[in-house]
Order: sequence, then C-alpha cells, then structure tokens
Amino acid sequence: MTLTRRSLRSRHARYTSVAVGVVALALTATACGGSNSAKASSDSGASAAPSQSSAQSGSDTSAAQSAQTDFTSYTSTKSFDDTESALKKAVSDSGMMVLGDMNQAGALKSTGLNLKGAHTYFVGNPAKGKMFFQQNPAIGAEIPVRMYVWADSDGTAHVGYFDPAAMFTAIDPKLADGGKQMAMAADKIAQGASGGKAEAGTKVDVSFVSEESTKSFSDTEKDLKKSVASSGMMTLGDLNQAGALKATGLNLKGAHAYFVGNPAKGKMFFEQDPAIGAVIPLGMYVWADSDGTAHVGYFDPAALFTAVNSKLADGGKQMAMAAKKIADGAAK
Repeated sequence: MTLTRRSLRSRHARYTSVAVGVVALALTATACGGSNSAKASSDSGASAAPSQSSAQSGSDTSAAQSAQTDFTSYTSTKSFDDTESALKKAVSDSGMMVLGDMNQAGALKSTGLNLKGAHTYFVGNPAKGKMFFQQNPAIGAEIPVRMYVWADSDGTAHVGYFDPAAMFTAIDPKLADGGKQMAMAADKIAQGASGGKAEAGTKVDVSFVSEESTKSFSDTEKDLKKSVASSGMMTLGDLNQAGALKATGLNLKGAHAYFVGNPAKGKMFFEQDPAIGAVIPLGMYVWADSDGTAHVGYFDPAALFTAVNSKLADGGKQMAMAAKKIADGAAK
C-alpha cells in the first residue's frame, strides 16, 4: 500500500498531516455480525441530546451525544473534472485550504471498479482549527471538514457533505456556533463548485460515540491498530493533528485520526451508490484531554449510511458493530 503525506511544511502551510491509502478506501460489511439500527427522524435543525459524550463526562464507558443532521448534496452543472477544479477555487475564495484528499475512484480501480469519479477533500483554516482544538480536542473527529465530489454512472457530478453545524454540536454543544459558521462556509464552497443548490436529504440523529481509554494515548493508538486488524480491516490513512498543530503553537497531548476499511467489501458499497464515499473509509479518532486522559471516538456509521442512501442501512448497521468492536479493543 502506498501512502501520501501532507504536512504544515507543504506549500499550503497545512495544519494537519494527512496520510491516505491509494488502495480502495472502504469498510467491510462483514467484519462483525449483528445489527445496530440508525435512528431516523423528520425533525429539522440540529439539537443536542441530553446525554453526554464520555470525553465530557469522564466516564470509562462509551456514550453518545446526538444532533439532527442530513447529507447535504448538490447536483453540478459542470463535468466531474470541472466541479473538482471549481471546488478548489471556491475553497480558496472562502479563505480556507484543501488540507488533504482521497482519490477513491483512482484507488478503487485496483478492485476492478471503474467509477466515473469519486474524490474526497478535507478543507479547513489553520487559525480557526487551532481555536476549536483549544476548546475541545475531540473536534478532530470533524475537522478538517470532509467534502466529497463524485459522479453517477451517467457522469453527472455531485458535491456532498454532512452538515458541520450538527457534527460540531454532536461533539460538544459549546461548539455549536463554530459549527454554524463552518456550515455556511461549506455551503458557499459547494455552491461555487457545483453551480447548483442544496438538495434536501434524509434527517437522521447522528451520534458522536466516544469511549474513555484505560490506557495511555500512545498505547491506545497502538491497540486501535491491532483492533482494526483483528476486525478484518486495515488502516488506510491517518491525520496526525497534534503533530501538525505544533506549528501553530498549540501543544496537544494527542490527536490522531485514522481511516479504516476493507477494500474488497468497500467495492460493494460504491457499486450500490458512489455517494457512500462521503462516509467510507470510516474515521476513528484518538485524542487526549489536557490531563492526558485518552479517548476513542467516531460518528455512528449506521446513521450516516442511512442518510446517504436508505438502501445502505443494513451495511451501516454492520459498520456500527465493527466500529464499536474497534473502539472497545483500543480503549479497554
């Protein structure tokens, strides 16, 4: 497997260090049995649930904080290539940067799947990113924001992302205002890239599931990698936010996101709907509080799969089981 790395020392002075696999970026649907259904809702807007995440409560068991979200998508008036180019320009015009990317279409060719286009971009702003991490380092599960460009089988291009306002709120309600600002920026970028308007998606209760580790940050990272392998998956890329943010003067105790999946099984999901690249590979995030306490967190994939396409709900349920197994193995 070949990895490409991006860092603050690159031409964009990036605040995250990115490593993404150039093999198919996807999760296995058979890593775990059983199910864990997503909770759909027709209510609008983002609202925090009364439960607390373990990162905030100090609990040593997994917990979830929820908010209403949907998969926001735009049908482009341009070709896939032109949509990609327009997105990069829109990111720059918004005062943000492309901090990393994953070329899923190119990678999936190794499995025999020839998509018309599938490319994820991580976008953000170093100074603002530092501010969010200072408030709560758990925010590394969401920033830089993941924006996805893909094409249907007929070549029609799209831009999509999960509402950052809801994702910020699910991590920490105190970050809600920052999430709203990020949502406005994402909307502006997507409009600039596509030339179209937002299309309504299915509302779901997305949960940020986090688990306090009984181990050091370093040991939690090591055991997460072992847990990924024992679940029949692979670490396909990573974002070393703590290491990169040192250049901004912020010294975190630990912040590292891992993208995990299984190439062969991921092909199946992309065949059903290439929009699933907005979710897979799944981000599993390890971070430490100011006192050094380590945590593992992720957004419930059952809800995210359902938001992208209800036909993928069963796969999302299995993903949720796999994610829990990995987090338990890392933290306990």
